[in-house]
Amino acid sequence: MGDKKENLSPQAERTKHQFKQAFTDLINEKGFSHVSVTDIVQRAQYNRATFYLYYLDKPDITEELRSEMFQQIKQTSKDRYIPGKEVVTESMNEDSFGLVSFIYDNRSFFNLYLKEDTIPGLYQDLPRAIFELFDEQFTFTPVGDHDINSPAFKLYMAHGTAGLILDWAKNGYQKSPREVSRELIGILQAIAVGFRVE
Repeated sequence: MGDKKENLSPQAERTKHQFKQAFTDLINEKGFSHVSVTDIVQRAQYNRATFYLYYLDKPDITEELRSEMFQQIKQTSKDRYIPGKEVVTESMNEDSFGLVSFIYDNRSFFNLYLKEDTIPGLYQDLPRAIFELFDEQFTFTPVGDHDINSPAFKLYMAHGTAGLILDWAKNGYQKSPREVSRELIGILQAIAVGFRVE
């Protein structure tokens, strides 16, 4: 799956995006197990031959969608920070959390987390992506004298962050992304005076 993305024309990228969007919408409507390649092709308004240019089958498009979103969760969470520069949590504002806006902009995908019949294994992707990001790239400066950089603490933070985000989704995104960002910043300020992204 990994090498198919390379050197695709903008039109090919657009076509693949439309297939993945159609697939996402269909899972939201009728559940993962009930979506067929035929459904995806009809919804995206392409023919089967075009689908098979890019994907082997339903598991192949599923794996690409999952891994693409997993990587984007990690990327958008660190994009706003300069590597190696200490960020003081007191100075953070609502725009400091790229992840929250990304999730809001991709609600149709993140709503898949709320479905019972969803992409197999999806439930653990959000906390796992956030944990990998914290573990591989973030070093926190604690409030007080605690070790908040241990894998156990970062796993706890990742699950807590994912839990708040999924609760937001479950409640129909009633709070604005800025409000959710403010809540997350408040929690972070309680435990860390700053952090550095490697």
